[in-house]
Amino acid sequence: MLCQFANTFPKFVELFMGSGRSLRRRFREETITDIMMANLITMDAASRMVVEFPVEPVTGADMEWNFVNPDDKTFFRIHLQAKQAYGDGAIWTRHNYRELFHTVGSSAKLQAELLTESARKSSVPTYPLYIFYNPSRTCELARAGGAPHVIGVTLAEGYFVAILAKAATNRRLRALNRSLGMLAPSFFSLSDLFCPPSILPLGPFAFAPKRTWMPLYISRNKGRETVGMPIPPRPQEIRERLVELRAHFDLSSGSHFAGEFPEVPKVGDVIPDDVQAILDRRDHGDFQPLADNLCRWRVTFISASPSEERPFPLSIQ
Repeated sequence: MLCQFANTFPKFVELFMGSGRSLRRRFREETITDIMMANLITMDAASRMVVEFPVEPVTGADMEWNFVNPDDKTFFRIHLQAKQAYGDGAIWTRHNYRELFHTVGSSAKLQAELLTESARKSSVPTYPLYIFYNPSRTCELARAGGAPHVIGVTLAEGYFVAILAKAATNRRLRALNRSLGMLAPSFFSLSDLFCPPSILPLGPFAFAPKRTWMPLYISRNKGRETVGMPIPPRPQEIRERLVELRAHFDLSSGSHFAGEFPEVPKVGDVIPDDVQAILDRRDHGDFQPLADNLCRWRVTFISASPSEERPFPLSIQ
């Protein structure tokens, strides 16, 4: 289901943001992020995702995605900062992310630096990404200009954005480094993270009467085909996909990039206390999505280890 969402939501964002032109309304990042979270809440048929929102909507479009496998206690976290594209001209490479070099607090520190520093210094494996929202006109111009990967929702390396932000020391570089032409080669998609779907093989009891219907997939397990249900990617799968995506976009090439990009951290083998508390509340059925101590949207994606002995997840009986 996450894979389907990853393939369909970007097109919705293109059209939704594009409609703002006729409505004479500029939809902000917060609006798109709220819609994204609402989609994740409504598609959670198997209770494999827990979505929480902060009390005060003053944190912009920050998101935290936690990937956890309770079976083997593995864990991986992604911090995301959202920005939207601006631009009306016919030259798509000049469309830009106007707020990309936003500064925070009295110290006027770059938001991109805070994002990457917090990930690098975190006590749990954490990786920074940017999520970009692009309206239909920007996407159509880019695709017509030979950039088919520019779609309604794209992702990019947080460390790369931080480099561009710190290097923008004059007006020319500020215009260049926040432009779509500069950033587009680094883009990847939600489907690169969430597709193909991870499959949890199901035993014969999954097809017993009075079970809740769910979409089932056929996958290959230990050399033979098995039937299973889609689940969020396991922490190790997310890390492997990020490593592969980085290999396609060589962040270390060029002397001005050398040494600036930490490796994708190894998957943790201990579930952090705050995430374990989410799992405990979920298991006891007393989970409340409104979290007093949150400063960003938080989504916990719950996977599982494949096992042919597993009859069916209790949460969807």
